[in-house]
Amino acid sequence: MKRGVAVISSVFLIAWIAFAGPVVEGPSVALTGDEQINLPTNPIGWTPQQNVIDVVGDTIHIGTTGWDAQHNGGVGRMIGYTNAGNGNAHFVWTKLYGLIPSDARHVVHCEAAGDGVGGYTVTAAISVENGYRSGYANLPFGAAGDNEYPVFHYSPTAGAPWGSYAFIENPFVPTLYNGVFNPDVFVNGHIWPHGMYSSGYIHTVSHEQRAGNSDLMQISYMRWEVNDAVGLLTPATGDGLPILITSNAMNISADIIANDTGDQVAIGVVMGRYGTIGEDFLGGGQDDQWNNDLWIFESTDGGLNWDTGTDVTQFIGPDYNALPDTMTANGDTMRAYTDCSVIYDDTGGLRAAFSVGLFDWFREAIYYESRIYHWMEDGAGNDVWTLINHQPFAGGAEAWGRTTDRPSLYFDDDTGILWCAMEVVDWGPDTTDWGNAGLTNTDIFVSASPPGEYNGLLWTKPVNVTNTKWLGTPPAPVGSCQSETDPSLALDSDGDNLHMMYVLDLDAGTGISATPEGDVTDNPVVYHVIAKQTLLDEFENAGEWLVNYPMHVDEYGHWVDPGDWAWAEYGGFFTTSREGPVTLTLTGVNTTIPAGGGELSYTVHIESNLPYGVNGVDYWARALMPNGQQTGVLIQQTFNMTPFMNVTAGPVTHDVPPSAPAGDYTYTGYLGFYPVVYVEDSFGFTKEGAVTDAEYEFDPADWTSGGDLSMLAGDPTEGEKVTASLPSEFTLSAAYPNPFNAMTTVKIALPEASNLTVTVFNTLGQEVAQLANGRTAAGTHAFTFDASDLSSGIYFVQANVPGQIDALQKVVLVK
Repeated sequence: MKRGVAVISSVFLIAWIAFAGPVVEGPSVALTGDEQINLPTNPIGWTPQQNVIDVVGDTIHIGTTGWDAQHNGGVGRMIGYTNAGNGNAHFVWTKLYGLIPSDARHVVHCEAAGDGVGGYTVTAAISVENGYRSGYANLPFGAAGDNEYPVFHYSPTAGAPWGSYAFIENPFVPTLYNGVFNPDVFVNGHIWPHGMYSSGYIHTVSHEQRAGNSDLMQISYMRWEVNDAVGLLTPATGDGLPILITSNAMNISADIIANDTGDQVAIGVVMGRYGTIGEDFLGGGQDDQWNNDLWIFESTDGGLNWDTGTDVTQFIGPDYNALPDTMTANGDTMRAYTDCSVIYDDTGGLRAAFSVGLFDWFREAIYYESRIYHWMEDGAGNDVWTLINHQPFAGGAEAWGRTTDRPSLYFDDDTGILWCAMEVVDWGPDTTDWGNAGLTNTDIFVSASPPGEYNGLLWTKPVNVTNTKWLGTPPAPVGSCQSETDPSLALDSDGDNLHMMYVLDLDAGTGISATPEGDVTDNPVVYHVIAKQTLLDEFENAGEWLVNYPMHVDEYGHWVDPGDWAWAEYGGFFTTSREGPVTLTLTGVNTTIPAGGGELSYTVHIESNLPYGVNGVDYWARALMPNGQQTGVLIQQTFNMTPFMNVTAGPVTHDVPPSAPAGDYTYTGYLGFYPVVYVEDSFGFTKEGAVTDAEYEFDPADWTSGGDLSMLAGDPTEGEKVTASLPSEFTLSAAYPNPFNAMTTVKIALPEASNLTVTVFNTLGQEVAQLANGRTAAGTHAFTFDASDLSSGIYFVQANVPGQIDALQKVVLVK
């Protein structure tokens, strides 16, 4: 007999689990009715609440809906955006006409066109179809042609089967849409579709109408070829029928993405571990909603053929052999729940964001407390997981929800920034947002990962962009809650702004389920426009990377920042190499010492990327001996580091005495403010024998140093073997920072004195700045491009020495 999930009111879980409340799920929303319902006209109207505070960006109310759970799991894309003209946004959502769940329910759409002066003109919301009932909408969108192709599930008449449909606008009759039905080739109908448009095709993924909330479900894929000229969608799979992707899915979680050329298509879906690996969490030989992995299925030929899928979470299951040590035996104490967001970056790399709930196998308990993780593969094909958000236990979350969930990813091709919007149960010090069901309200937060080497690895602390609070005495009355749900970022948010859509639920919780958590209210549907620069400023003001947290108990795939998640020391958001703006390199010259003693020698190279000097910097060194004993400081030098310092000193020598033990040593040099280490480097050397027995305790005082580093202070003594190296070739180094706000710096290396010009052009080929023009001495020179008076966009820095170098580099100005 299957056991129920333990209800835990107070327990502390060691290992990897924090205290949290138990999960109590609501059933799936009823999808059918038994009578024809006419579509009434319902003018849009809503009076904004007065308790909205500190909203980041501009919000436009584009309509209303009584349907307060647009999606039971992953949201997908409900908004499309194009920069054409003054900008144009398209939206779809499920609208409940009236405040009774059995009332007419249709998918509606509208547009918001930029007016050229910072505002938007919003069209009236109209129904995509006029049949029986529909819902759970997504919006494949062709930004180039400003074309929308709504997908949703639909029943054309009372009693007719539900199915997944795709729609295209009729070119001859404005606001009329032609719909096509995904062929029904399965035992149970497939509904809850998500969709994506790319390169002339609509790609859709649908979920099986399973009988119970814990039953496994099939996931199917269907492709449609688009003909906008005649308003026609044509089946475009190999045989014109849906393709079965898997039969082991759990919950309504699937998301789909295609790259710009349409040849790569990926589906992310939560999969039951009983169905995939036979792991039976609650007994009874069946799956459940909570013990899941996230899998990704991919096609590399545009959707015609699919691989067998990859488990991208790979949670470690329980180990009964480790009992009674339950901390070890539990394995991983996280599991994927019911959403994901998948995206391709500008190199074709696949990324995923997903929520995980806390999980305890032996207590048979799951918890509302959750985290959102990002997954990708590194350059060697290894899995890497990094934390995007963690929200500790913060009161009750709505059905099918967690304390943080519903991630929505967007990769900005212009800047290389990866953005993530998410829903968060906000438990700030002034938060008293409680609906009449005792549910804590949710806000929308946004995080970002910087461009370049650490994209997808470093994530900013998320910013609350809605920040709506009930400021009166709790609980908030019906109609005054401020609970934003189902965030969706537009995939083509190019330019200066992020474009997002969500529902503002005026009574927290799902009011439309069979066990309502709150009243059904006529909720605003919100279009939220946020200047990217405003968010970047918020990130800089906070100055905080989110410290990564291991997703696996063995820390497999856990990324640790070599810069220790420091912010300002590495250039802020537009961070450079995490080795730091200053590097130290020790290179052994003579690293084999005979038994009778001899001279150890090495060179010290210090390079700074800082455009300013730092006074009172210390270099010192120690050695770790074969017996584990560490020497004291063998050499120490204090010096003033100059701007863009690039110096090699040495060889530094040490006389290793005959009494030093035989074996392998590690010699480490440190740079910082003694004893605080900023950067370090090391090399190994070997002593081949010793004149005394191995038990002899070598006295580091017998180990003297020869040579010093006084040249670092700008005062080298006669006879030192010291060189300040000149560049060996003409080079233009990468600009720092890039992207940048206002100013960026480039370095030009000249092996010899040369006639140098450094010029900056815009994308039209017009010169906007000249950084150098004339005879320039040999060496490495830094030039700063000040773009304070220029608009955001792409610029090109050209460095030219006739007959030697003509190099061009792209830089991105983001204000």
